Amino acid sequence: MTPKEKAQELVDKFRTEILSFLGDRIKDENAKRCALVAVDELIKIHYLLTTTHDTSPSIIYWKEVKKELENL
Repeated sequence: MTPKEKAQELVDKFRTEILSFLGDRIKDENAKRCALVAVDELIKIHYLLTTTHDTSPSIIYWKEVKKELENL
């Protein structure tokens, strides 16, 4: 799955969990913020558990997912 596809998948998953009476736009923004928090946590955990830091394929992938989320 590409980073862009993963970013959209995360937003879609969070979107279904968010109840908003202010409309879809607010719901989408909240879902995006939740997905960014989740990705930030994955990146932080990666740094705590490995010594490869910025060179491992997994950290590169999650950083790309974060960029795609920011672009949504």
